[in-house]
Amino acid sequence: MPCHTRAMDWFAWDFDHPAYFQIYADKAADAALEGPALAALLDLPTGSRVLDLPCGWGRLHPHLKARGLEVVGGDLSALNLRRHAEEHPAPLARLDLRALPFRGGCADGVFCAFTSWGYFATEEENLRQLSEAGRVLRPGGALLLDLVGRDFLRASVAEVEGYWLDFPHEGYQERATWSPDHRRILTERRCQGQGFRHDIWIPTDAEVQACLAQAGFRAIEAYGGLDGRPWDAAAERWIYRAVRS
Repeated sequence: MPCHTRAMDWFAWDFDHPAYFQIYADKAADAALEGPALAALLDLPTGSRVLDLPCGWGRLHPHLKARGLEVVGGDLSALNLRRHAEEHPAPLARLDLRALPFRGGCADGVFCAFTSWGYFATEEENLRQLSEAGRVLRPGGALLLDLVGRDFLRASVAEVEGYWLDFPHEGYQERATWSPDHRRILTERRCQGQGFRHDIWIPTDAEVQACLAQAGFRAIEAYGGLDGRPWDAAAERWIYRAVRS
């Protein structure tokens, strides 16, 4: 079974293959709950310009628009951008999150949902993603960073780590393992006769906070769920709202 294995660009393969829509089909239904909640936590006034980075196929776009926000989407995947344009027409840009094609201070908000930070092979590159988000925000603009809780993920993977699991209804198999240093989660999938391998850094809360501060953010608020409950180490979602200095 063919498998794309280059760690530095796994996302360019995985997210630009038609199997992506099959593997993540459930996220379309999740958007009805996640979209309004995350848009509310971003907490920007009507008319604010928000960059949805990465935007994927635009599943959360309608919920940002429903808050009266002016939304511009950006993603590396041409496949996702085509679907976004068809289903949710909007200004869109194909881009690398480490070098955004936008002028400094052009946005009131940056929206980064569903653990879309930590994809890159080095911490310097992951920090660059946050620094670029800070660069394109006006002073006082807000970043919303939605991540999986590290402790929750560790507990979820513990009993099945290293085993192939079948998802017959969705039509794929999956195996999750931690990297030897337990800093990255490696998720292999088999779908449509192809192999896929996510390789994502899963930071601690202290690492998230430190990177946000280093990228020029202040007034960092952390939540432990879509309902805005206080942050908790065991929470399934770690959601951060940070303000550009």
